[in-house]
Amino acid sequence: MSTPQLSIIIPSKDRASILAVTLAKVYQAIQNINAEVLIINDSKTEEVIIPIEYQDKVRAINNPSSGVASARNLGARHAAAPLLVFMDDDMWVSAENIEATLALHRQYRDEARCFNLNWVYPPDLQAYVQSTQFGRYLHHYGFDSLEGWCRGLPWDNHKLFATPGITSQYLAIRKVDFERSGGYNEKFPHAGFEDHEFSQRLATQHIQPYILPTSVMYHNEADRMNLHAWLARKRRGGETRRVAVELGHQELVYNYGALKGGIYQLVATVQPLVLGVLSIIPNTKSLDKLYFGIMNLLLGTALYTGYQTLPRRK
Repeated sequence: MSTPQLSIIIPSKDRASILAVTLAKVYQAIQNINAEVLIINDSKTEEVIIPIEYQDKVRAINNPSSGVASARNLGARHAAAPLLVFMDDDMWVSAENIEATLALHRQYRDEARCFNLNWVYPPDLQAYVQSTQFGRYLHHYGFDSLEGWCRGLPWDNHKLFATPGITSQYLAIRKVDFERSGGYNEKFPHAGFEDHEFSQRLATQHIQPYILPTSVMYHNEADRMNLHAWLARKRRGGETRRVAVELGHQELVYNYGALKGGIYQLVATVQPLVLGVLSIIPNTKSLDKLYFGIMNLLLGTALYTGYQTLPRRK
């Protein structure tokens, strides 16, 4: 087999049903491309079994370490192509997305650039989001699209534009540039701020990130629409932010005053009661403002309790 044009690296941990759909879509997307897909299994309890019909282009590798940063670095070491795509296990990629990625790298092959494509929730999930209070909260605060995640940053819906940072949800980068940057910092216990730190590594090497908003993929978070699980992830995000601060990223320090910290400590103590109040608010848009206010209080509490956790050392 000749050297592939593209190596798609997908870390995954205990999301077999989500990964199965993602894998079917990415395999279809690369049918006419000389590409490989590396599934990096970050689970210590579940195996990733590649269906025989995909094995001509797809292989699974168990991560001997732990964490998404180490999984991505491991995938890059095993990748055979000069162009890498890091992709989350819940992104639905299309042939158009792959073609757009290759076209960008052909156009800018002599320049140190990396690229994110755009994403939104798939239509079925968007409909579900609008039907629930929690879903409308996610939509209101932009959690259901890349544009929403980039709120407050420059955005242009019509053309390729430079951006100050990257997201590894779908990131295309030349392997030489990835290696020159030093890869992802594996000291982070959970996903999140490894992207922030990696963006700074890219900047020191003068590798400019861009977003192509006109090439859109779907982000299938159907298994993450549970409020309790969402808050637990935000708590882990607070932990990871604290690790980033301990590693020297003072721009990420949370300065909690005595009043705010005391409120969050109180809410953490009575969280089951607060969640109970939230659950009895009728599902009507006229009460969304009340629901959103309580949700913001719970979100702040989750981030606070995670941030106050003693960072884990690796």
